[in-house]
Amino acid sequence: MRITGSSTLILEFVPMSLIPTFADPLWLLIGLIVCLAALLFILLNNLRRKKELEKFAAPKLLTGLTGNVSRSRRGLKNIFFVLGIASLFLALARPQYGERWIEVRRKGIDILIGVDVSKSMLVQDIKPSRLGRAKLAIRDFVAQLEGDRVGLLPFAGTAFLMCPLTTDYEAFNGSLDTLDVSSIPKGGTDIGMAIRQGGKALSSEANHKIFVLVTDGEDLSEDALKAAEEAKKQNMIVYTIGVGTPQGELIPLSEGQVGRFVKDKQGNFITSKLDEETLTTLAETTGGLYVSLGTMGQGFDTIYERKLSLVPEEEHGQRRRKIPIERFPWPLGAAVLLLSLDFLLTGRRSGWGLRLPFVKTAGRRKKRAVLSVSVLVIGAVAGFVPPQARASEGEELFKAGDYAGAESYYHKALEEDNASPALHFNLGGSLYRQQKYDKAAAAFTQALGTDDLSLQARSYYNRGNSQFFLGASAVAKDKEQAQKQWSAAEESFEAALKLDPKDKAASHNLEMVQKKLKQLKEEMQQSEKQCNNPQDGKDGEQDKQDNKQGKQNENQQEQKKDGEKEQSPDQQKPQEGQKNEHDKKDQQDQQEKQGDQGDKSGSAEEKEAGADQEEAKDKAVPKPEKKEDAPTAEDIQKAAAAQEEQQDKKEEKQMSAEDMERRMMGKMTEEEAKNLLNSLKREQGELNFIPQGTGNEEPVDKDW
Repeated sequence: MRITGSSTLILEFVPMSLIPTFADPLWLLIGLIVCLAALLFILLNNLRRKKELEKFAAPKLLTGLTGNVSRSRRGLKNIFFVLGIASLFLALARPQYGERWIEVRRKGIDILIGVDVSKSMLVQDIKPSRLGRAKLAIRDFVAQLEGDRVGLLPFAGTAFLMCPLTTDYEAFNGSLDTLDVSSIPKGGTDIGMAIRQGGKALSSEANHKIFVLVTDGEDLSEDALKAAEEAKKQNMIVYTIGVGTPQGELIPLSEGQVGRFVKDKQGNFITSKLDEETLTTLAETTGGLYVSLGTMGQGFDTIYERKLSLVPEEEHGQRRRKIPIERFPWPLGAAVLLLSLDFLLTGRRSGWGLRLPFVKTAGRRKKRAVLSVSVLVIGAVAGFVPPQARASEGEELFKAGDYAGAESYYHKALEEDNASPALHFNLGGSLYRQQKYDKAAAAFTQALGTDDLSLQARSYYNRGNSQFFLGASAVAKDKEQAQKQWSAAEESFEAALKLDPKDKAASHNLEMVQKKLKQLKEEMQQSEKQCNNPQDGKDGEQDKQDNKQGKQNENQQEQKKDGEKEQSPDQQKPQEGQKNEHDKKDQQDQQEKQGDQGDKSGSAEEKEAGADQEEAKDKAVPKPEKKEDAPTAEDIQKAAAAQEEQQDKKEEKQMSAEDMERRMMGKMTEEEAKNLLNSLKREQGELNFIPQGTGNEEPVDKDW
């Protein structure tokens, strides 16, 4: 069994597309029209020349006069001219063939927007509704941003982060479009919960924590002010935007319903009003600002202009983006070459089609100048090639096997640009090849900050490899540490497969890690059992001793009864007193033995218990006369033990039969059901977009 390892560098490559595209295809249509016009002009010009020659001389003399004119060369000149014009317009259309990655640096601030999605947001005191107006205002606000990161946190009776902070405004708007009053399963309005969840979402941000709360202000949990004070301690600023009117209106039962409204327990209709006082207090507590949303959504613009625009912008690092590769230099160079050949090629018969005359007339000097300029232009165009991927110094060191040198190079590069995920990835690759797996795993973790899903998948994959080898190096000394590293590697490979399900290497490595992890857990469980075996054996001996003691007591009772039957009636009465004494003494002896069992071995207990029983029997019960074939007490004990073993086996068989019958009927025990539910939770626990635990909470009285 082997682990498939890979630590490749990011090399810029140009994947070629099958069909070229054009940035300005309109120029192709214009070029087609111009080329047709040029062909028509050439045709008409040839006809005009022919008519002029016929007027100048008789047809018999024309052959002699035009003997040194080459029709083929003139035709070739015309072809060069038309193709040159076509190539020129082709270059103007900007052909694009293939794609390449570029790094885009972004600067801005981070804004987390909390949106109230309780039923009170369906009130139509502003059109189309409070929630509808708020969503339109948020969309217009985001459309004006450039480089700022935004996140979305809907809330009602609870809250959850629906869209983390991102510069991908299309993804944010997609989350915003799906927002409605059913986004949160628990009704009500808990502003305090929204502020706390916003604080958790912004807890990783080292600088400014900005939370914009969009709500009607009706806090039914009465916990908002306390949460605002906690937010202030965490340096989080809450800006509140009120939605609705102070007069308010009735709350519809659901969106789109007419004439049906929410009632309280007494059957009274509920009017939802904008609580500006609460929202103002919340904002002022954290140092923020309250504004009303307004009928046109101008509240967001007010907050941004008066407050958010003053927050210093932070660099969010780099974002890799695909752009098409411009191929216009090639048709442009072809156009210059073809037009130059058209100017230089003569239409007369001669040994050299491009031979320049020795007599320097003005026209000939012009042709020579055109040739010189053409050569310069062609050279310049040939030197201008599309930007291709050139290996950096670090990549060259890596390819040459100088991993320490590559590591040093990338460390220096990161000092200038610490936010580059590509540099962190390449540094991780250099560290991985030097078997510095802990540092490599940290570098690959830093590379996960990219928006490029392909780079994320490779970072997860290589981090999983590093974590696997960390666990392998620790398995001999610290199995718990090895289990921790392999569990982390398992999570990394699973994340890589979620981003790229077709990655066979990640799938193979995940399977290997899971097998290793299972073997390690079994070994740890066996070690645990071996450590606990002495105590378990002791407890087992105690259980056996208790069972044997109970059987011996039963045998003694039977022997007493037999003895009493053989005694005379006169002897039975004093014997009853002895029997009572014997029972009391047995109970005392039994209690003393139970107290001493933890400090004695099994064999010693049996001997002492047997001695005490014999003593009790001698004092309490007269021995009956033995018959030759009567069983002894030892025989009775052996028979009782054998009978007990048979009963245990019978019960085990009966229980297995019941289990088989229950499984055939498709039923589960309570323990099996719990194990199944726990396994399902583990499978789905990483992608929870719905707040957990809401189903176990008490019903909400005020769910609007």
